[in-house]
Amino acid sequence: MTEKGLPPSKLIRAIRAARLSGVVIALDDGADLEEVDVHGHGGLPLRTACFEGNLAIVRELLIRGADPNASAADGVGAPLRLALRRGHHEIAAVLIQEGARPPAGLTIPQDVLGIRSAPLPGAAVVPTLPDTPPADNLIEFTPSQLSFHKPGTAAPTSAEAFGTATNAISADLLFLDADEIPPISWESPFAKQ
Repeated sequence: MTEKGLPPSKLIRAIRAARLSGVVIALDDGADLEEVDVHGHGGLPLRTACFEGNLAIVRELLIRGADPNASAADGVGAPLRLALRRGHHEIAAVLIQEGARPPAGLTIPQDVLGIRSAPLPGAAVVPTLPDTPPADNLIEFTPSQLSFHKPGTAAPTSAEAFGTATNAISADLLFLDADEIPPISWESPFAKQ
């Protein structure tokens, strides 16, 4: 990746050796985060880290401003393409999370899209429901074919008799005293009588 006869930079050597401390030292000493390859394409450090598969180094380079969409001689999106080519799905997921745009024709495996990693320091975290505490009074259940009615009365003829359809009930029902719970008889429409 470097010109023939010239040794790789201190930063590239640290990346290839999988030495995060060496990467940090090289960057702190002024190493070029967007070092170019022999073809003049910048982003060599991030591309090398994505190919090598060291997530900690990839994250460090991204934190310091490496371009997740760097191009190479073979086209745009080189960090993402290299990570996927080598099967580094967690790195591919971090790149996508940090703004990498998959080039046209590149197929992203479904498991990559499902990976969520901690955001990089300084990244904007967008909560799904700001200033809303999570609900703590819900119990999930799977609807069944059971129906119920009070003893001595006719069973309702349709599901609409029970109100709106829902996949959750309030946990407040769990806190009722025994004398507050109305007697309910359960019957299954599948039971043979």
